[in-house]
Formats: sequence, C-alpha cells, structure tokens
Amino acid sequence: MTRTGTDRAALALGIAALVSMVFALTPGGHLPYDFVQLRGLGLLVVAVAGVVAVAGGLLGIRAVTAAAGAICLVAAVVQLFQAGRATNWLEGNGSTLSLLLGLGAGLLVVALVPRGRRAEHTSH
Repeated sequence: MTRTGTDRAALALGIAALVSMVFALTPGGHLPYDFVQLRGLGLLVVAVAGVVAVAGGLLGIRAVTAAAGAICLVAAVVQLFQAGRATNWLEGNGSTLSLLLGLGAGLLVVALVPRGRRAEHTSH
C-alpha cells in the first residue's frame, strides 16, 4: 500500500501522541524534564487519540484521522474551561491544553487538506 504524505503525517502525529504518554511517568512538580502534565483521563484521551490517528494513517482513511483530531480538540476545549478549577476532569493544566491543541489542529489539518492530483508529465 502506498501511503501519501498526509497519511504519513497522520501516522507521525499519532506516534507523537503515544510517545508523549511518557510524561505520565514523571513524578510531577517542576522538574526540568516534566514538560507536560498528563494524568488520569487526560492520559487516556491522548492514548485513544494516538491509536485512532495511527489507525487513520495506516489505513489511509481521512475520516479516522479527523476523528482523532476532533477528540483532541474537544479535550482541549474541556481543559481550557477547567484549568485551574476544582473540577478538572483531565487532571491537566496549560501544558496539557497545548499538547491537545497542537495534536488536534495538526490532525485536522492533515485530514482536511485536499488531496492533490499527481501532475501528468507530457513530453512535447
């Protein structure tokens, strides 16, 4: 199966989401390597979105990639309204919001960009 550039980009963003789960292993606090706060439901959202994005990239189905982006963007909006409050379903902060927003926007752009036609080479 030949993958397009957008399929490879969706695959890369999905893998990036899965790799970002390593931040859940940090003990928290303000350590030099504690860039993103991923805990609880926020970790689950990133894991699900990553798996869905990888599936979209491997299968070449843009609707699946768009679904992964939508998952991230909805979670980013939830995090935006709950950051710094007593109710924080994703157990995140601004760094969680940034990660989710970046992944969601990237995946939606990849899913919604028009497919280009291959240029036909004609010899004169």
